[in-house]
Amino acid sequence: MPLYGYACKSCGHMFQTLVRSSEVPACPACESVELERQLSLIASPQKGGADPEPTCPAGGAGCGQCCGMGGGMCG
Repeated sequence: MPLYGYACKSCGHMFQTLVRSSEVPACPACESVELERQLSLIASPQKGGADPEPTCPAGGAGCGQCCGMGGGMCG
């Protein structure tokens, strides 16, 4: 079951939902089926399977707030 993003043409509500091949999705706000499917981005796998280490803003400013470490690397 793919996850799709939609914009309702009736009320403008934007949402995501799982859709089976035989289902017609409806807007959760107004229940309209007049929807426009939105472009969806797919995450590409990284080589080696490891997540990259998060980096702090330039110069490490604010890094003490996100992870308690200074120097530009939060890992």
